[in-house]
Amino acid sequence: MQMTREEKLNYIASHYMQPMWQKAYSVLSDAHEAEDACQEAFIKLMKLCDSIEDVTELRARALCLVVVRNTAIDMARKNGRASPTEDIYMDLEADAEPASSPETRLEEAEAMERLSQEIERLPEDYRDVLRLRCLNELSAEQTAEILMCTPNTVNIRLTRARKLLRERLGR
Repeated sequence: MQMTREEKLNYIASHYMQPMWQKAYSVLSDAHEAEDACQEAFIKLMKLCDSIEDVTELRARALCLVVVRNTAIDMARKNGRASPTEDIYMDLEADAEPASSPETRLEEAEAMERLSQEIERLPEDYRDVLRLRCLNELSAEQTAEILMCTPNTVNIRLTRARKLLRERLGR
């Protein structure tokens, strides 16, 4: 079924805006900024609309989420906040049991910073798979559809990304 540009944009607004707001909020932790990020992302999506063949596909939803996430990350950086990757690791640290000493906490913080840096240094294919599978919790099939490859390729890239991280971190 072929949709007009207006129908595509209406579909995106009605079906994807709530998940987009949730993604923006997870990055920014502020409802008003999340709304602003969604509006900016929607403007970007308006420009990309003609290149989206079927807005009902999972790939289109993922594109919307990636655009809003990147927009929110840019907003966070402009406001001088920690990068979202750092926020993720700060959340992991908050879930961990309290360290017994300031030295231990410092060592853990340094290790988390190093992990964050190493993830950013991974090849783009590995970073994308790691983010989609581990952070966005998508299945191998969903990730494969978004990245336009096979689920086997996704699993291989994920294994290689983890192996490369272990090697770089010396574990």
